[in-house]
Amino acid sequence: MGKLNPRHQKILTLLFVVIATSMITSAVFLTFSGPEDKSVPTPTAEAPAEQRPAVQQAAFSFGPDSSWENAIINVNKKVAPAVVYIDTERTVTTNPMVPEFFRDFFGPGFFDSYGGNREYKQQGTGSGFIIRPDGYIVTNYHVVENADKITVNLKGGKKYDAKVIGADKKYDLAIVKINAKNLTYLEMGDSTELQIGQWVVAFGNPYGLHETVTTGIISALNRSLSEDAKEGYLIQTDAAINPGNSGGPLVNLKGEVIGINEAILSNAQNIGFAIPINLLQDNLDALINDGKIAHPTSTTPWLGIYMQDVNADMTSYFNLPFKNGVYVGRVVKDSPADKAGLLPQDIITQLNRKEIKSGQELSSQIQKMKIGDQISLLVWRDEDFKKIDVVLEAKPEDE
Repeated sequence: MGKLNPRHQKILTLLFVVIATSMITSAVFLTFSGPEDKSVPTPTAEAPAEQRPAVQQAAFSFGPDSSWENAIINVNKKVAPAVVYIDTERTVTTNPMVPEFFRDFFGPGFFDSYGGNREYKQQGTGSGFIIRPDGYIVTNYHVVENADKITVNLKGGKKYDAKVIGADKKYDLAIVKINAKNLTYLEMGDSTELQIGQWVVAFGNPYGLHETVTTGIISALNRSLSEDAKEGYLIQTDAAINPGNSGGPLVNLKGEVIGINEAILSNAQNIGFAIPINLLQDNLDALINDGKIAHPTSTTPWLGIYMQDVNADMTSYFNLPFKNGVYVGRVVKDSPADKAGLLPQDIITQLNRKEIKSGQELSSQIQKMKIGDQISLLVWRDEDFKKIDVVLEAKPEDE
C-alpha cells in the first residue's frame, strides 16, 4: 500500500477536519436496480432488422367480467417471458487509505493524485426486457455503465453474453444485444395517454429475487429527479421498485410497456420513477443505428473541475498568504481546465484579476460568460502563484 508524502498527509488531514466541522448539504440519494436465471451462448453485434415477425406473443383478454386477480395473472403470463435479468462485472479503482464517506463526498477521482489506488472487480445486477425477437433488449444506462462483462439471463435458465449496442447517460437508456432468435418480446404502449390513478404492474429482480411482480398506480406524471430541472418527464408510481428493478418494464393492464423502471427515493416509501416508453421509442433508431442519442449542444460554459472552498482553518494550517480561495480536488479529463494545465491541489485565488472567495462565486462568474471566452486564473501551486489562461467550452451533457 503506497505511503502519502508529508504534504499529502497534511492536506488529507485538514480536509477531513474541514468536512467533519462543516455543514454538508444533504443530497437526495437514488437507489437503482438488478438480474436473474441460467444457461450458456455468446455475443454478436448484428444490424437491427426492420421486420417484427409474429413470434410467441401470448394473447389474453381483459373484459368487464374478469376479476382483478385474473387481470394481474394474465399480465404476468404475457410479460414475464420477455423480462430478463442482467449481471455485470466492472473494474473499479479505489483508494483503501481513504474512508468511503470521503470518497463519496468528494466524488470519483478526487484522491487519485495521492497514490495508493487499487483495482477490484465489482458485481452489479439489473433488469431489462426484450423488444425484438432477434435479441434486442432495453435496460438502464446505469445498469451497464462501464461494464467489462454483461450476462443476460432469460426466463427458463438460458444465459447469454451481451454487448451494448447503444447508450445514453442523460436519459438513462441502453440497448444490449444477445445472439438469439425467435424470442418472446413485448409490445410498447403509448405513454402520452397515461392518467394519474391508472393501474400499472412492475417487473424485475429486486434484491436478486427473480421474477418479481408488483402492482400500483401512476401517482404523478412529468416528475424530475433534478432540483434545477425546469420540467420533468418521469412517471411516478407507488408500485414497489427496489434495487434490482432498474431497467425492467412498467406495464399497463394490457401488458403493454408504458415505462422503464429507473429509480426510487431511498428515504421514502412507495415513491418510484420510470422513464416513459415514448422517450425510448422516439430515440430507438438512434440508439440502435448510431449507438447514441444526439442532444442539442449545451450553451452553458464549463471549466471542468471538482472544488472545495478554502477557509480560515486551511489558511492557518498551511500558513497561506491569502484568506480565501478554491481548492481544486479533481480536474476532469479533456476539460478546458485540463487542456489549460490546471492540476489537482491547485488553489484558485483570482478570476480575471478579481479575488475569488468560494466555489459558488467562481461558478457564478463563469456562468455569466460565453463559450469560447478566455479567462485568466491566478492559482497557488508549490508555494508560488501561477497565472493560467483557460478557454471555456460547452458543458458536456453527462457532466
